Amino acid sequence: MKDGNSLAISDTQLLGAIVLVVDDDPTTANFLVQALSPYYRTFSAHSGEDAIGFCVNHAPDLVILDLHMPILDGLFTCKMLKAIPSMLNCPIVFSTEDTSTEQEVKCWDAGAADFVNKPIVVQTLVKRIRAHVQAKMQNDLIENMVFIDPQTGLYNRRFFNDCYEKQISLAKRNDAPLSLVMFELKNIELFDEQPTSAVEARYLRIVAQLISEHLSRPTDTLIRYSDNEFAVLLPDTYIFGAKHIVQKVLSSIAQHKSKDGDLTFEEIDIAAGMASLEALQKNTHLIELVERNLSQNKLSGNAMVSRYHIN
Repeated sequence: MKDGNSLAISDTQLLGAIVLVVDDDPTTANFLVQALSPYYRTFSAHSGEDAIGFCVNHAPDLVILDLHMPILDGLFTCKMLKAIPSMLNCPIVFSTEDTSTEQEVKCWDAGAADFVNKPIVVQTLVKRIRAHVQAKMQNDLIENMVFIDPQTGLYNRRFFNDCYEKQISLAKRNDAPLSLVMFELKNIELFDEQPTSAVEARYLRIVAQLISEHLSRPTDTLIRYSDNEFAVLLPDTYIFGAKHIVQKVLSSIAQHKSKDGDLTFEEIDIAAGMASLEALQKNTHLIELVERNLSQNKLSGNAMVSRYHIN
């Protein structure tokens, strides 16, 4: 672990931070953008739908969210934003005139990090936002050291353990579907004979890319689960949706051929297992169901197993 000084965030780094202001009142939104633009890259959205679309494509470092908006209110928008994996650590600060205890509790439950009361005092706003953005950027640095797999650039098993529990809780609370898929490279040991681990890393990145190409939603999360396994968390996805993704991935891998300089790879087996939250029984876990399904598929050699040829 690096020393504490390596986690210090400079003013120059703060200038690169992205802050999103979400308010259905254009006057209020413009006021906040002008107040924060000298310190951050500041953008605005005038509805919950626009905010979600923005965050899917450009995950900000902080969101200032109006509590009372038409169609998608602040509470629902906050919950939707927190369901996006890249937004898990993004602080969401509610701006509101409603300071009742009941409303504050609802905001905390939705995922709020803080509040700014209307009418907004600019000096207080600037200092409060700075504290949250600094903390978020420091957390990003730590996450890159702790939660990112260096070989593939994907999230690692430690991240999965945390994200998995959160997604299970979120799905149960919202009575929503959740599926989990596992891909296992069955004979990864072939690469142990190669003179350098760079061969294995390059191969793993190819597989990761082929899986990623078939994950179309921002909430779909690909993770390097172990040395030879990839996990995919699929919120709001029933088992037939997970199966559709698995079939597309295996078909893509089976058809893929790649040549990398003088390196020729052997034939590689990849198997898949999957399960969905609605299939859970008492005293069972989603991971257990997926691993059981994966084992069955490997033994049976059915359609959930594909040959990967790299010539």
